[in-house]
Amino acid sequence: MKFKNNNFHDVRDLSGRFNGNPVWIIGSDPTLDTYPDNFLEGKLSITLHLAHVKYPNATFRYTSEFDRSEFLIRENPEYAQLPIISAYPVYGKTKKETRALLEQCSNVYFHHMVNYLPTGVRGEVSQSYTIREVSRTIRHKSVVWGSHGSCLHTCVYAALFLGASEVHVIGAGHNLVKTGGLDHFRAVDNIHQHMRVGDTFTNPQIVFPVIEQTLALKKACEENGVPFFWHARYTPEMDEFVTASDDLLNELRIRSYRSFDFAHRVYRLLVKRPYTLLFYSWR
Repeated sequence: MKFKNNNFHDVRDLSGRFNGNPVWIIGSDPTLDTYPDNFLEGKLSITLHLAHVKYPNATFRYTSEFDRSEFLIRENPEYAQLPIISAYPVYGKTKKETRALLEQCSNVYFHHMVNYLPTGVRGEVSQSYTIREVSRTIRHKSVVWGSHGSCLHTCVYAALFLGASEVHVIGAGHNLVKTGGLDHFRAVDNIHQHMRVGDTFTNPQIVFPVIEQTLALKKACEENGVPFFWHARYTPEMDEFVTASDDLLNELRIRSYRSFDFAHRVYRLLVKRPYTLLFYSWR
């Protein structure tokens, strides 16, 4: 990708930047309150969206959602002065709108994003595709990444592209860790609720494909020789990890089932799946 703005870059410019080093990805769920404010000192790290409020000095910020970055640019001026990795375009917006949002930021590294790879349909998570795509990303052969409902997924690919020798995830328990009923850590939960009324990981239709894709990425990383540590909460030993039993996953799978009208099913079968498979999945 080439841009007229000198502050816009292709994510390829970051290829291997962290080669051989662990990378920490920081989400913004309530477990983040358990972590010390200096936890990221000495760590290569990427904050997801509102996690910037707790850890403004992370190595990178990641964005794929317009409202989060719009808020941070307005309310946290340093956000725009620090390096950002961004989807291009961000979710639900055009490339023009994405550029306009981030044009005042000092350094933005863009990657292409296609939601719900490999077929374009949420919930159609493919372990074999994820293993393939993780391998291609590690070898710096892919900068088109997708997710199944969480910015964490595309950020994992970004961390691998940067050369992560290990991936550590904190503050992203997908409601598998008890959080006292909050969606985000205390400093930003009200901000989140103002932006996303009703958007919560307690809904199995939302959370199940998110969990399934995170587990697929964990397995894919490990099969490609990159340890993946999904931390549940802070402990001095950092030895508590997020787990999901087969029984729980089966229950969520059943509860997440969604039915669609005939026209919607035809569109997915004849348009959405073939288009995504042709232009993205097997590129």
